[in-house]
Amino acid sequence: MSHPTDRPPPEVPTRPGFIPRTPAPGTRPSWALPAALLVTAAVYPLAFRLRAVPFWPAMAALAAVWWWAAWHPYLSSRLRPTGPLAAAGVAAGLGLYALTCAGAVVVRGTPLWPGVQEATALARGGAPLAVAALLVVAVVTPAEEVLWRGAVFARATRRLGGGWRPVAATAVLDAAVVGLSGYPALALAALACGAVWARQRQVTGSLVPGVVAHALWALLVLWYLPGNQ
Repeated sequence: MSHPTDRPPPEVPTRPGFIPRTPAPGTRPSWALPAALLVTAAVYPLAFRLRAVPFWPAMAALAAVWWWAAWHPYLSSRLRPTGPLAAAGVAAGLGLYALTCAGAVVVRGTPLWPGVQEATALARGGAPLAVAALLVVAVVTPAEEVLWRGAVFARATRRLGGGWRPVAATAVLDAAVVGLSGYPALALAALACGAVWARQRQVTGSLVPGVVAHALWALLVLWYLPGNQ
């Protein structure tokens, strides 16, 4: 069964799926988004596997780059919260967290498990838990959603049309960049979560469910993951 927003959205600002075809005055040049993705691809291995730069300062710096490269005025209307949108985000966040916990149980004892332990230890040890939680909710997650489910998904929809193609393209590219961290488990999580958040963006026309789900999922994983205490 298809949803009306599976079809390429009409260029009408009042419709939820509206994606402008031309940059608004004062927005970033066309090369800004590819440049931000290249910077992200370079910083992820330095911050994760190599630990050549402090983790949370690196994530905060990347968030600034993402906002700079991806922000478009039309996204302001996609960030207006409502009760149903927030509820959809909470439901997705809890569901993905349950899936992540199940995945943690499955991969325990496999070659993926040491990477899970290292990545979570890095996030937990890089800053006091309260500071890390604040960065997740107020800095990194909103910027990441504006980048992937905002700018990247908009471009994918314009080029690929509606349906599963822009959802899959956004999720795969997100997972590929996250995979440069050196932790395959993070790439798998980005693939599964990114597909859900992109689909929510497609169906609702809003970034709010993805922001809420992403923040809640990240906070819960930061707090507790089975077998990783």
